Amino acid sequence: MMLKNLKQLLFSLEMRRKQRERNNIILRGSNDFCIGLNLILWRKRHRVFSFISAVSGCLLFLLFAFSIFTPPPNATNHFLAHHSTVVKEREAVESNFDTVFQVPSSGGNLGRDLWSSNQSKFYYGCSNASKKFQTADVKTHTNRYLLIATSGGLNQQRTGIVDAVVAAYILNATLIIPRLDQHSYWKDSSVFAEIFNVGWFISSLSRDVEIIKELPPKGGKAWIPHGMRVPRKCDTNCYETRVLPVLNKKHAVELTKFDYRLSNRLETDLQKLRCRVNYHALRFTDTILEMGKLLVERMRIKAKHFIALHLRFEPDMLAFSGCYYGGGEKERSELGAIRKRWKTLHASNPDKVRRHGRCPLTPEEIGLMLRAMGFGSDVHVYVASGEVYGAEETLAPLKALFPNFHSKETVATREELAAFSPFSGRMAALDYIVCDESDVFVTNNNGNMARMLAGRRRYFGHKPTIRPNAKKLYKLFLDRNNMTWEEFASKVRTYQIGFMGEPKEMKPGRGEFHENPDSCICQAKGFETIQNQTPEDHENDNNRKDAVEMSDEQQFIEEDPDWTDIDYLDNAGGFKELPILDSNVLTKQEQPEVEEFFSD
Repeated sequence: MMLKNLKQLLFSLEMRRKQRERNNIILRGSNDFCIGLNLILWRKRHRVFSFISAVSGCLLFLLFAFSIFTPPPNATNHFLAHHSTVVKEREAVESNFDTVFQVPSSGGNLGRDLWSSNQSKFYYGCSNASKKFQTADVKTHTNRYLLIATSGGLNQQRTGIVDAVVAAYILNATLIIPRLDQHSYWKDSSVFAEIFNVGWFISSLSRDVEIIKELPPKGGKAWIPHGMRVPRKCDTNCYETRVLPVLNKKHAVELTKFDYRLSNRLETDLQKLRCRVNYHALRFTDTILEMGKLLVERMRIKAKHFIALHLRFEPDMLAFSGCYYGGGEKERSELGAIRKRWKTLHASNPDKVRRHGRCPLTPEEIGLMLRAMGFGSDVHVYVASGEVYGAEETLAPLKALFPNFHSKETVATREELAAFSPFSGRMAALDYIVCDESDVFVTNNNGNMARMLAGRRRYFGHKPTIRPNAKKLYKLFLDRNNMTWEEFASKVRTYQIGFMGEPKEMKPGRGEFHENPDSCICQAKGFETIQNQTPEDHENDNNRKDAVEMSDEQQFIEEDPDWTDIDYLDNAGGFKELPILDSNVLTKQEQPEVEEFFSD
C-alpha cells in the first residue's frame, strides 16, 4: 500500500514537471512570436516611411522644375489682375531697347548730301583790308613794344596769338613773337617756332603789324617788360585807356594770361585782320604740315569721305564741367577729387548743367546722333582725342556703331609719331590738320578747337561742321527707350538744324568771333537769300535760336581745363603763382564777370 502511494506520488510529480516544461515552451514560443511580430511590423513601417519620403521628394522636384520652365502667368489671371499695368510697363522698359529701339547699320536714304553744305558754293572767305586801313609803316611807333604770354593748350593759345596782332595794331606797337604757355596743365615745353612757321608769320603780316622775334636790349642790357593783365572782352577803347598809358610810360609791356582778352565786337577792318592772322598767317611748321598731310592721305586711301570727330571726354574736362554720366559713387569720387584742383569752383549741379546743354556728349551719344543723321556703319571715323574717361569701356558703343575707327596712333606708326608724341601741342596740331581736311567735322563739345575749326571751315567754303544741340538732345537720349528708332532719328535731324555749319546759321555779330567770323565771309554776286520761307523753315527758327544762345552762353567757356582767371593746382598740391599784375589795370570790375562765367 505504501509502495503504491509512493508510485502515485512520483507519477504526480513527474506529470507536474512535464506540465511546467510544456508551459515554459508555450511561454517562450509566445515571446518569440511577439518579438518576430514586432520585427516584421518595424520593417514594414520603415518601408512605408521610405516610400512616403521618396514620393514627397519627387513631388517637390516636379514642382521646382515646373516653376523654372513654365512661363510666368498672364496678367489676365485673377490673382495678378491688379498688377497688370505695372508688369506691362516694366516689361516694356526692359525689352524696348531690343524690340523697338533697334539701331540700323545703314544710315538710310535721307534725300540729301551728307558730305556737303547747302548753298555753300555761294559764300567765300574775304579778309582783305579796306583802303582806309593804315599800314604798319605808317602807324607803328618805334618806342612801343607789346609782348603777350598765352594761356592753355594749343587752340586756346591760338586765340591769344590772333588777338595779340590786333591789340598791337590798336596800340601802334611792335609785336614780339608771342610766348607760349609751358606751365599749365598741358606741360608742353614747345616754343612758338617749334609749332608755327615764324618766318611766314612775320612776312605775311608785314603790311599790318611790325613783328620781331625778340625784345631788343635797352642800354646794352636785357629789357624786362612790365607785366599786366587786361580784362576779358577788352575793346579798342579799353586798350587805349588802360594799356596805352602804361605802354607810353614803360615802352615795353607784356600782357599775361592772354586769351579771350579782345572783344568780339570790333570794326570790320580789325575783324578782317583777325581773319588774316588766323586763316593765312598762322601756319604750322613744315614738319607738322608734312606729317598732318600724310595722315590725311592715309585716311583718303581708306575711304573717299571720312568724318573727323573731336572727342573731348578726358577726366579733367568732365570734372571741370560738373557733369555726371551714371558711373555711380566711383565716378563721383574720382571726378570730385579732380575738381578740387580748382580752388574757386563751387559745388556742381549736374542736372542743371546738362539741361543748359553744357555737358559733352558721351561717345555712345555721338554715335547715335551720327547714325540718326544718316551716317552708316561703313563710314570711316577719325577720332581726335586725349585720354578718354573709362577708356575702352566708354569707347566700345561708338566703335560698335562705327567699326572703321581710326586715330593718329592707328594711322601712323609709333616711329613716325616719335618726334611729336612728347609734346601735347604738336600732337594737337596734327589732329587740327586732319579735322580741318575732313569731309565732315563733328564735335561733342563747344570748346576752343571746336570753335576754331567751325570758323575756319566756314571761311573756307562752309564744309559741314556738326555741333550737337546738347540742350535738346539730352532729353531725347534720356527718353530714347520709349520710342522707335524712326521717331528718335527724326527728332535728332530736326534738333540739329542750325548746328550743321550751313551758311547764315547765326546772325552776324552773334556768338564768339572765331566760331562765327561773319565779317570775313562774303556772298557771291547774283545770289540772293530766299526771303519767302516755308512753314517748315519757320518751325526750324527755334533750333537756329538755340545755336545762337548756346554760342552766346559758352563763348567764354574755354576748352582747356586750366581756365583763365581760375588758379589750377599743380601736381604737388600747391597753387600756381599768378603773374605780377598792374593794380591800375586789373580792377574789381573783373570779379563779377568771372562769377557770371561760372554761374549756372
